[in-house]
Amino acid sequence: MGYADTHIHSLHSGDGSATVRAILKQAADIGLNVIAITDHDAINGSLEARELASHYNLEVVTGVEVSTSEGHLLALYVEQLPPAGRSLGDTLLWIGYHGGLAVAPHPFTDLPLSLTLQSVINVFHEPRIKGVLQGIETYNHSTRGFNKTAEKLSVYLPLAKMAGSDAHLYWAVGMGRTYFPGSSAADLRDAIGQARTSAIPFEGAMPSHPLLSLARRLILRKFFGYASDAPSASLPVDTQRVPAEMLQKARESFRRKKKPS
Repeated sequence: MGYADTHIHSLHSGDGSATVRAILKQAADIGLNVIAITDHDAINGSLEARELASHYNLEVVTGVEVSTSEGHLLALYVEQLPPAGRSLGDTLLWIGYHGGLAVAPHPFTDLPLSLTLQSVINVFHEPRIKGVLQGIETYNHSTRGFNKTAEKLSVYLPLAKMAGSDAHLYWAVGMGRTYFPGSSAADLRDAIGQARTSAIPFEGAMPSHPLLSLARRLILRKFFGYASDAPSASLPVDTQRVPAEMLQKARESFRRKKKPS
């Protein structure tokens, strides 16, 4: 039996901070067998991970978290970047045509980027696309407050139950994993297609240090173009001496945010 985390973001996502190597190392250290880096409308990190995976004794499913007009969708086992902004149906058609499968991430939440129950139900009335949507996240570590809803409603849907960390920093990789028969990426695909997966939630408490680190990295990325949180990484020389005008810009931005609306 194997463990997979199929919802991970790298620095190739606008809101991610981890290098691909840091993600792979963390996944190997915690005993995952398969991962998918699913950056927002970007596939470079996923393709890079596949090239490096053998050095970490892992297998990688190439994928993307694609933005549809109805919410986000995980496209797995694809080699190209799906076009963003299309309807859910058109996006599923594209994924199926290119040999992939889809998973509904963090569904049925109040968040504007999540698929609604009605959108998912509508898929099963379209013969051309209903076989492409094969999984649903019944546990997403980033939207834990909504997981119970997804878990209860998934009982009525013919979809594989899956879990994803939705990690945006390397510490969070595996905080939500899918249990499946076998240990390879091919085994995972078979298990999803046969709905033979189980969602394994993270039962511990998220430590404060990783969250503070993520905030720090995103600030550095926004103002100074630096994002990596790899364990061995250190700040480049030119960020040790940040220009005074850039520091002032950062301070002014925080002051504006603190002012009452």
